[in-house]
Amino acid sequence: LKLVNKSYVLENINFNTQPAVVHGNGLSKITFNSYTNYIPNKWSPESGCSTCFDNNLDLSTLKEENYPKVLLSIIVDKPTPFFDEFLNKIENIDYPKNRLFLSITTLVEYHKEHVDKFISRIGDQYNASFVFHKTVEESIHARHFSFSLCTSKQCDYLFYIENEAHLDNPQTLKTLIQRNKKIIAPMLTRPFKAWSNFWGALSKDGFYARSFDYMDIVNYNKTGIWNVPYISTCYLMKGTILENKFTRPSYKEDNLDYDMAFSKSLREKGVFMYIDNQYSYGHLIDSETFDITLKNPEVYQLFENRYDWEQRYIHPDYMENFNPDKKPAEPCPDVFWFPIVTEQFCREFIEIMENFGQWSDGTNNDTRLRTGYEAVPTRDIHMNQVGLEKHWLEFLRSYVLPIQKKAFIGYIHDPPRSIMNFVVKYNPLGQASLRPHHDSSTYTINIALNSPGKDYHGGGCHFLRYKCKVTDMKVGWMLMHPGRLTHYHEGLEVTNGTRYIMISFVDP
Repeated sequence: LKLVNKSYVLENINFNTQPAVVHGNGLSKITFNSYTNYIPNKWSPESGCSTCFDNNLDLSTLKEENYPKVLLSIIVDKPTPFFDEFLNKIENIDYPKNRLFLSITTLVEYHKEHVDKFISRIGDQYNASFVFHKTVEESIHARHFSFSLCTSKQCDYLFYIENEAHLDNPQTLKTLIQRNKKIIAPMLTRPFKAWSNFWGALSKDGFYARSFDYMDIVNYNKTGIWNVPYISTCYLMKGTILENKFTRPSYKEDNLDYDMAFSKSLREKGVFMYIDNQYSYGHLIDSETFDITLKNPEVYQLFENRYDWEQRYIHPDYMENFNPDKKPAEPCPDVFWFPIVTEQFCREFIEIMENFGQWSDGTNNDTRLRTGYEAVPTRDIHMNQVGLEKHWLEFLRSYVLPIQKKAFIGYIHDPPRSIMNFVVKYNPLGQASLRPHHDSSTYTINIALNSPGKDYHGGGCHFLRYKCKVTDMKVGWMLMHPGRLTHYHEGLEVTNGTRYIMISFVDP
């Protein structure tokens, strides 16, 4: 391909000519298919995609009762983090539910309860809903069964979705239908990564190869509708290709995974597959390190699925902390108050600690410390005891440090260093209060994990030098104050219930 006069042409580089006819067999056809994304006059840097809206179906001309009938075929084939959010996005697909058939097939035990609750809550809103609990060994059969179900319901489209595909854009289904392709996928990528649900080229062995334009497509430098040799995870198929045995795809071929077998069968049957990246449709979850043996395992997914982790756990008002027109709350001198995490984070964090259950005894003897001695002991659990040390240090770097730079202007220590990161538990039956002390830190953060007046009575922090108390703690809000020298403080007595706080001594 060569760019000439603002449009692409095909050039024979050996003879410096532009052929009128090009013919090839085998893998060369895949290369030629990719050329048709650009020629003749299909895509240019100046005008973008010139044919993307040709032959589109205009749903706005139809009454809702005449919308195409669609089978939503959801395959839950592996444990994935943030599955509740996945189901919420399925529910929020903007399409008349009486024109949707909902089929959910679970192949793993872990998500069966989630699915059953979901169907019991909203299943009757759809034209019909089906739940199938299968085993992993029935994976291919379950996928083929969705073809039969679609045909039996005389559906116009089958919208196939695996549980790693998060459709953040509720308009995805309508948009794909309007593209009027036999099979088309919304482009989905893992956030901040090049991993996607399509391949732009194939190797000689039929496996992944990076096409010349792959990075431009996944990074939205080039947008359009692209003929590609492989799609996965989420796609829309016309019912007509399922009814015809000569175009119906298959998920089964010896020595191939089901997804590769599917795309290969379509290539062999001459059915073009397309990927659409004209809009942002959603993203892919990374489930490779998801450990379902952990309590609340999503809390541990900060590194692998940061985008979803932030959506669930970072306070919705977090960015207001950086509003230049808004001063931070300062209940006591140089004691700042910031929203930082959600109530769900606090609840799940407490559950992790209580599930672990090995609270220290609140005495000066502490075998977890290098010295074996704690001068100001609390009943607590350290982050390294529950496998969250590296996650919490990243939390300090990514979410606390930017706030600290604003609160204490001129002090920067990147990354923050913290040896003591722990959850403290106060109640009248164990440790109800904490004597006056200085923290071994440059600054300390104190995040309230539950609510005064609801979960406990009493409690709070008293800064003795300033004769100032903070007692009306807000769940998910962080107190930040200097540690040594100036902010001598004590933990006020909890008279009833149990108070939980998350503490870090930063830059000791």
